[in-house]
Amino acid sequence: MDELPEEVEALRKIPFFEDLTPEDLDRLARIGERRSFAAREAIVTKSGVGGGLFVILSGSAEVEAGGKSHTLGPGEFFGEMALLSGKPRSATVTAAEPVEAMVLEAMYFRPFLIKNPSVAVTILEGVVERLREVQERIDRSTEGRA
Repeated sequence: MDELPEEVEALRKIPFFEDLTPEDLDRLARIGERRSFAAREAIVTKSGVGGGLFVILSGSAEVEAGGKSHTLGPGEFFGEMALLSGKPRSATVTAAEPVEAMVLEAMYFRPFLIKNPSVAVTILEGVVERLREVQERIDRSTEGRA
């Protein structure tokens, strides 16, 4: 079997997309755009509008939200809330080193979701999980003050 393009392989590793057929993954990769970011370059900024879902293909990025930061690497993603809501971003993400990413813009991704409702359900589950993580961080930070 032929090796799948790097973008398709990266998408396959994302829980949202792991159950998609190779054909669906290929269609999804074709609506994505590959972008490069230099070390210390802002990929997205808190309160910024636009962009979409970012899948890190290589390099690493620091996510700053709620006074905390964590690192994302190849195969990890961010921007699912902005992708779905169209609201300003809730975090700043900066390239910690040179980053190659695939970006799935909302205007192209939403029609894909309509044709693939199971992906929409999986993304909602991922958003809920991230909200739980944020709530747990808030709970831990307020416990020390009580």
